[in-house]
Amino acid sequence: MSAVPQITLASMEQTTLFAPLVALGFYVREQDLLAPISSRMNFAQSTHTENPLEAILDVWVSILAGCRSISQVNTRIRPDRMLGRAWGRDCFCEQSTLARVLDVCNQTQVDQLRAGIEALYCWIGQAPQRNWGGQLTVDIDLTGMLAGKQAEGSSKGYFPEKRGPPAVNCAGLGRQITTRVSPQSCTQATHLVSMR
Repeated sequence: MSAVPQITLASMEQTTLFAPLVALGFYVREQDLLAPISSRMNFAQSTHTENPLEAILDVWVSILAGCRSISQVNTRIRPDRMLGRAWGRDCFCEQSTLARVLDVCNQTQVDQLRAGIEALYCWIGQAPQRNWGGQLTVDIDLTGMLAGKQAEGSSKGYFPEKRGPPAVNCAGLGRQITTRVSPQSCTQATHLVSMR
């Protein structure tokens, strides 16, 4: 994470519908940001493809490209050769290959993927590097309680079902979630939920 990405304009022979994903693909490859995931994931069972990690990457890119299902991969991102090259591929996997790889994934692959994402977060995330100085409390109120115009700190809010006076998030009326973050290690946070 030492180099700052530089984006310039250049004339291209081909076009793409996903220019931001092309830039992201080049940056991810240049910085080797997926190394923590690829080093942890392995498939002991047959996946009908030589590199199942590429298929997992294709699923992720398809989600970023707005595919609502695997069946949209063939018509949405697979024909986009420039997008494929940005992610280090001649072209993305065919939808049936992606479906087969996802079908053979079990709890072991899910755990490996989670461990890889956690390692990636610890490597490039900003929260683990910050010295929180102890316990971090996040108080979130999702109740949408209504308040009068004279209430302290009230502001007009949006509630799709209701029309009425301005709304305010009333401290203490919602759920309190307490999370402990340790800068030395990146483990699953502890959640204490209490209703008042």
